[in-house]
Amino acid sequence: MKSVLSPVIGALVGAVIVGGVWYGTSASQNRNSIVAKVGGTPITRSQLLSESEAYAGSSMLSQLITNQLVLDAAQQQKMTASTSEVNQALQGLEEQNGITSDSQLNQMLEQSHMTKDELLTQLKVEILGQKLAESKVKVTDKQIQDYYNKNKASLATPEQRAISDIVVSSEAKAKDIQTQLSQGKTFASLAKSSSIDSVTKSKGGAMGTFTQSTLSQEYPEISSQAFKLQKGQVSAPIKVSNGYELIEVTSITPAKTPTLAEAKNEITTALKEQNAESPQQLYADLAKKGNVQILDSSYADVKDSIENPQTSSSSSMQ
Repeated sequence: MKSVLSPVIGALVGAVIVGGVWYGTSASQNRNSIVAKVGGTPITRSQLLSESEAYAGSSMLSQLITNQLVLDAAQQQKMTASTSEVNQALQGLEEQNGITSDSQLNQMLEQSHMTKDELLTQLKVEILGQKLAESKVKVTDKQIQDYYNKNKASLATPEQRAISDIVVSSEAKAKDIQTQLSQGKTFASLAKSSSIDSVTKSKGGAMGTFTQSTLSQEYPEISSQAFKLQKGQVSAPIKVSNGYELIEVTSITPAKTPTLAEAKNEITTALKEQNAESPQQLYADLAKKGNVQILDSSYADVKDSIENPQTSSSSSMQ
């Protein structure tokens, strides 16, 4: 799904994080408390807040306003973001930022003065914003047909093969396995009794299901042989890094190109994502329709920057 609130999904940095620092710092009720000293000179929380607001105030206020505009519009249109959708967005964020464990995520959040609940809330807004943007896109039957004609190859599902293996230490042992197979023993039973592949041994040699491209990436030593075999056929011994490997193709799912009817939902989703308005334009449209009031004159330009993103962007580049 294309990102609407890009500061969140694009990376765990930017206005959201700066805002997290600002609001995390302001959580204390005692603005006059001392947070640091340089020699005998104190630095108060009030000073820290003042500097933080000067640095991030406009961007954070803009984000808070646009978030609320998205939430209000979604509620009006009875749009929701499910727990599974939010979790999927979180997974996408983690993948894009190289986060592989809860401890890494918690460390990043702690450094950014954000809680996980705050992050999940922002992801929810992201999803709702995307749905709002896509809801404005009308997809015609002609667009669907044209997309299908141009992208038929990429819509196809490539051939997939379920593969099992037996790995042994020597070619002589591999040939002995072949003899036992010819005498009626099953590949799965021999994998359990003889294979030195600790990952697949207990599963009767089952490695999983692969397309040719994924197999060549993960197991290049066997990929060329695996897609030449018939279902149920066992390869000749293949020299691998830790010995010799025999592979069996246990099932073959042929490549399939979906019909237009079968691909219609996927194509509609793709066209809506491609043609949805930009985040900035969505916010501008919502702000112009909403009742946004800036009550602090020092932030008077925030509303205009939301409603006129192109003008704001151009002026900031000059």
